[in-house]
Amino acid sequence: EFYGEGWNYHDAPTPFAYMVTLNPRMHRGWTIHKKQSDRIAVITGTITWVFFDNREDSNTYKLLNIFTFSERNRTLITIPPGVYHMARNCGGKEAIFLNFPTLPFNHAAPDKYRLPLENDLIPFKLSDIDDGLRW
Repeated sequence: EFYGEGWNYHDAPTPFAYMVTLNPRMHRGWTIHKKQSDRIAVITGTITWVFFDNREDSNTYKLLNIFTFSERNRTLITIPPGVYHMARNCGGKEAIFLNFPTLPFNHAAPDKYRLPLENDLIPFKLSDIDDGLRW
């Protein structure tokens, strides 16, 4: 099981779900949403997630957090609006995660904003992740 409405995990509905695959050493991000929350479940592989809180009213404003999840320590991650996030496959095989966002994707006006991997806002470099793989 990865998600059930009876879990009372999140008040928002689950209008759709999608799957993302990442090859070894590949990454996605930086991404931020203004309206939706992402709810992520790692299915296979090992993925390091990096979060940068850009919400001025948050206790963790401007903090960077790095977590690694895999098929051996599964969890359901909620990424609220206003938190930049990126994912990197730190394992030696394809990694897969599911996303159960709180809003349906709007092709005409997507709630998805991006920054380049290295930028002036987020104090992070890929070398900050010690994944044991050669860059």
